[in-house]
Amino acid sequence: MKTSKWILKILMLTILASCNRQSNEMDQTVNALIGDISFMEILGQQPTNETDENVRLQTHLKYVEKLLRSKDVSSLTKEQKENRLKMLDLLNQYWTAGVFPKNYDYPDQRIPCFIDKDGSVCAVGFLIEQTAGRQIAEEINSKFKYEYLLAMNDQTIDRWVQSSGFTKEECAMIQPTYGSTPTDNYISPAYGVSSSLVSGLNLSLNTINGIQISKGANSKTVPILGLITGAGQITLGALNYPKEHMTWGGTYVNPSQRNLSLINIGLGTSTLILSSWNLITNRKLKEKSFSWNVYSFPTLGNTAGLGFNFTKRF
Repeated sequence: MKTSKWILKILMLTILASCNRQSNEMDQTVNALIGDISFMEILGQQPTNETDENVRLQTHLKYVEKLLRSKDVSSLTKEQKENRLKMLDLLNQYWTAGVFPKNYDYPDQRIPCFIDKDGSVCAVGFLIEQTAGRQIAEEINSKFKYEYLLAMNDQTIDRWVQSSGFTKEECAMIQPTYGSTPTDNYISPAYGVSSSLVSGLNLSLNTINGIQISKGANSKTVPILGLITGAGQITLGALNYPKEHMTWGGTYVNPSQRNLSLINIGLGTSTLILSSWNLITNRKLKEKSFSWNVYSFPTLGNTAGLGFNFTKRF
């Protein structure tokens, strides 16, 4: 029974770890100031950890561009108004191109990235590059590569912001965060490991259940344990089954996670069925109804005799 309790504890921990990982990933927003409101406004739902990264970034930047174009700028000078319109046109050019930096250095965390190791530049970095030059953008990147814009205390940045027609808060509203893991066809390590452990356990239990169904058993431990682990694997698959989410081309479901979830649900169901069958038809091992034995014995002439014994129980 102690072994069974440990197995159950491991099963519960793996399911909880998988669900917790999924929850943590979904909590990270695309922007520090307005979160994921852009996704809700344009696509009518919250993004998930399966949402295509480019769709998430383009949706955010499209929303912010529209928001900034609608703001009252009557207090700006003529030059600032012209610069602001130029910046918004550049922003539109940037997000429609769909080339964004990647967060290579912070696993499982959404964070800004000014210029990545491939040379891809963030939205604000692109605006600076196009108006102040690549060298200025590189200098800023050397000091503030993974920094939030409002935390960048730098005179070069402040002067550029002042001339851009934006406020620093508006620039921070533009600045996205970037996820480090692929989200279009991806299985999280926690879910993968959990599924492997539970699958191995249930395959073993299925084998033992099959043997006990055919030959009988003196204990109900295996089928009872199988009922619990089978239900656990079904729960694991159901909780991690990916939801459909909106993309620019329609709806999308993470195929790898979907397939693994279906395997979990299917294998868990088979364990549940075999365990139930074993429990219902459980019978004790049959004792042999007869036995026989061949033996030797010494005779009076000092030779060996051969004997045969047969016993049958009634």
